[in-house]
Amino acid sequence: MGTAARRATPPEAIRAAIIEATIRLIGRAGVDGVTHRAVAQEANVALASTTYYFDSKDALVEEALELMIARSIECVRRYTACPSQITQDELIDRMVGFADEQINDPLAFVLAQYELMLEAGREEYLRPLARRWTIAYMDGFHHVVRSAGLPEPAAEVIANFVEGAVLNHVTTPSDDFLEAHFKPLLTTLVSALESGLPRES
Repeated sequence: MGTAARRATPPEAIRAAIIEATIRLIGRAGVDGVTHRAVAQEANVALASTTYYFDSKDALVEEALELMIARSIECVRRYTACPSQITQDELIDRMVGFADEQINDPLAFVLAQYELMLEAGREEYLRPLARRWTIAYMDGFHHVVRSAGLPEPAAEVIANFVEGAVLNHVTTPSDDFLEAHFKPLLTTLVSALESGLPRES
């Protein structure tokens, strides 16, 4: 077997590189920035490779959303998998860690995630994937909130706060966001939820 054959990039590696390149493009330029030519250039592969593995832009976007969902669910589980009883301070620390990982990801993970979820709102074929992400995401939040002893409705309130705060930071970044803004507001919110929401009988 010749040297070139031994060094040939495996097909699965080429395919993975194309999907990763699609995510980076979405993070930088939105879904409208995804074309086979742009993806090929970003992935440093031949244009024919992108059209071989993905016959349309929709196929590229769908695969990218699949990967983003898998990564997002993994991230949520890292911060919400916990014992059956934790303190509210630990809940807050877990949410701060979760937000930190999203906003400081060097590959603009959160930007691509928001872009892809918006696209799912526009394109019917992507909505089952988006629903799967939402269910897994909220399952994690419900678990960690229950473990902290908060009333059940608090999970959705905290999830909405986290997502909104991260989105605000992405669009209008501020210095020391997590310690000066995010954590104090979340602490106030958790305290209010502890005393203000009805508990299930």
